[in-house]
Amino acid sequence: MRKCFTIIASRPKEDILSFEEHLVKTGVFQGCEIFYPYNVSNDQRLMYQETLYNFTKYENFEMVMHLPYASDSNVASNDIDVFNRFIDAIDFSNNYGIKKLTLHPGFETEYMKREEALKSSIENVKKLCDYASKYDMTIMIENLVGKHELCLNEEEILYFLKSVNKPNIKFILDCGHYNVANNNKDLKNVVYKLKDYLVHLHLSNNYACRDEHASLDKGNIDFKAYFKYLCDINYQGLYCSEVLYKTYIDLLNTARLMDELNESKGK
Repeated sequence: MRKCFTIIASRPKEDILSFEEHLVKTGVFQGCEIFYPYNVSNDQRLMYQETLYNFTKYENFEMVMHLPYASDSNVASNDIDVFNRFIDAIDFSNNYGIKKLTLHPGFETEYMKREEALKSSIENVKKLCDYASKYDMTIMIENLVGKHELCLNEEEILYFLKSVNKPNIKFILDCGHYNVANNNKDLKNVVYKLKDYLVHLHLSNNYACRDEHASLDKGNIDFKAYFKYLCDINYQGLYCSEVLYKTYIDLLNTARLMDELNESKGK
């Protein structure tokens, strides 16, 4: 199991340095997912990008970029400023040798209903895939959770991926999102149906009521079964924790729990 953690753009420098010292240098984690820092101050952005450069010197450590995803970054829209923000984020990612980009497929709005939003998102993602290909990057569509968001279940996800139909379009499975959007449905179907596209994971738990980003042992997702399904399809990507944390100590505890659940899978 190749473990991964997230570092949001608002994290202070001392936190990021502690992650390097206790999580990266020690080899406890083999990857991290960072965020395009467009929505922080210039000083914070500069610190974030410079401090994260330290991570690139470690062999066998993979960095992933989560592209903008807030309400001001709907890839289903026709806003040229939003599209250019994604382009800027892809360029930014290249500075770290990043090859995998997480992308929310967007959402319907008052002015753009689901069918139109889905069509618009697919067309925009095609263009982003073409742009990312010049850096040999893969765009990974993430399944979402809200009823107005796109790609909630395996049928719509598969339709989306096949419609984009680019060699560098793949899938990231967020089990917390899937649990809420599909009312605690077993993860087996989505893992097996999307296995040819699945290259990254987001891990957190909940009770299928809201996306809590809770510890893996605090919810109704059966992680022992989930990890067995991933083993069955020979999944080789990162296992990225999205459990909420305060310090590196919380992440060490999450790493231990991930190992325990993985070792007991199928039992």
